[in-house]
Amino acid sequence: MMKTGILLAALFAATAACAQGAAPESPGQSPAAGIPWTLDDCIGFAQRNNLDVQRSSLQVEKSDVELSTAKYSRLPDLNASVGADASFGRVLSSDNTYQTKNQTSGSLNVSASVPLFQGMRINHQVKAGKLDLAAAVEDLERAREDVAIHVMTLYLEVLYNKEMVGVAERQLTLSTQQAERSRALAAAGKQPESTVYESDALVASNRMTLTQARNDLQLALLNLSQALNRESAAGFDIVDPALDSVALAALHRLGSADDVYAYATENRPHIRAERLRLESSEHSVAIARSALYPSLSLSGGYGTGVYSADQDKFWTQMRHNSREYVGISLNVPIFNRRATRNGIRTAQIAVRSQQLAVTEAERELRKLIEQAWYNADASYAKYRSAEAAAASARIAFAYEERKAEAGRSTVFDFNDAKTRMEKAEADAVQAKYEFVFRSKILDFYRGKPLQL
Repeated sequence: MMKTGILLAALFAATAACAQGAAPESPGQSPAAGIPWTLDDCIGFAQRNNLDVQRSSLQVEKSDVELSTAKYSRLPDLNASVGADASFGRVLSSDNTYQTKNQTSGSLNVSASVPLFQGMRINHQVKAGKLDLAAAVEDLERAREDVAIHVMTLYLEVLYNKEMVGVAERQLTLSTQQAERSRALAAAGKQPESTVYESDALVASNRMTLTQARNDLQLALLNLSQALNRESAAGFDIVDPALDSVALAALHRLGSADDVYAYATENRPHIRAERLRLESSEHSVAIARSALYPSLSLSGGYGTGVYSADQDKFWTQMRHNSREYVGISLNVPIFNRRATRNGIRTAQIAVRSQQLAVTEAERELRKLIEQAWYNADASYAKYRSAEAAAASARIAFAYEERKAEAGRSTVFDFNDAKTRMEKAEADAVQAKYEFVFRSKILDFYRGKPLQL
């Protein structure tokens, strides 16, 4: 019997390379208890509960806060202070004379300052913040896509194991029928008694295979349920889509790899995120260069105070001791041990590094799409060949089965024909789901949603 590990190896190998495809988030609620889950249900539930998606969502919030900080840096700073102190011995009174006495005093100050010019630093910080926020949103979308691809892989694994259970059940039925024929033929003296025991052994072997197939199915359902972060896998099941030859032929509309790449390079989240980070890094150079320019700021304030040594009343002192000021300051950088120059160079190096990251992402995308296209095309040919082989194996077995019914077939010949048919059917099932997976990956790159 074909093992599920064969399909898993093929599917998960492709998953690592193709997790950049697009997937929609299903906003609806999970199905009610006892209702099978569709692929959309599984993807939507997983995306809402996946920790990586939640972490990416928090990063979006963080980037939004940082952008808000940059925007509000254009506004004035406003500060207020209230103070009190006690002096002993010679103290300064409000008329600027010293007196020998103990005194308490209080003060109130309010000040404000606003940047007028900082070498366009704030403008570039705002623009860079917007780009970083957009990149974080793209990272969030990519995290959702990674979850969707993983869920689809596990969903197809469940479907594969369901069909393998069906193959095992059919094989057990055939073995049971052959065992009954052997008993009848042996009772009629047309076959030796040993054929009965050989047939019973075959039934036992097929029953064990069926048990293993059912266990593989339960484990596949468990893996999918755990990937969704469900509390329990009890009662969990999925919808079996119609994946007949007509549906598979419709999937074999691959287009050209160049057309797929032309779309993907403009729309895949990880490509867009890298390009946005490149633009942000270019603004970082301008931010670093702004330290070369003078900075201009406007400030103003109000202050007053009261003194216990002053004979005037509290509110009179508050009014008479008040002072207001307004000023403008110009700060000209002259020398800071090449810190600014080195900061600019560091930012320029970061730009070149990000340019390489964009180039690498585009090249990797091209490679993955070309591989996905050829894999999808080859897997369809493999599926067609496997289906043809399975059809031939069924015909050969049907011939052998008619011989067995007539008592002209040995247990060995019958089992050999049945085993070849079993393997051919298992190969066809594996080839089918490998093609479905690879064609869906290619559709992802085209921007089509994951649907079965």
